[in-house]
Amino acid sequence: MHSYRGKHTEEEFQNVDDLLKEILEDDFEIRIPADFADNVVEKVEKRKSIREALLRHSLMALGVIVILGFSMAFLFYFGLQEANIIVDFAWTFKYPIAFVLFIITAIQLADSFLLSRTKDQLEER
Repeated sequence: MHSYRGKHTEEEFQNVDDLLKEILEDDFEIRIPADFADNVVEKVEKRKSIREALLRHSLMALGVIVILGFSMAFLFYFGLQEANIIVDFAWTFKYPIAFVLFIITAIQLADSFLLSRTKDQLEER
């Protein structure tokens, strides 16, 4: 391995300094729009709001599942006859119940995303 430490002359450093000054004085070919920072901030905020909405809806769905689970466990623990009736009803109508829960979740997600878009569009005016 080659080590260049201590082997540079003052003239080499001066040449590098001159080269850097020349490069920095040249006009850049890439133009950044004046509102570049605003666009970046807007995109970051949109992604953050989408992430927060998904987290909120996921936690709501998890909460409903946990509450239903604890309710059923409570009913089964005390051996109530209503627990068997509820389980039989849910098992008989499992597909319509799943469809209704899916539709409700889809409507909530669509509503939150459409409202965020509408809010952004209103702010532009």
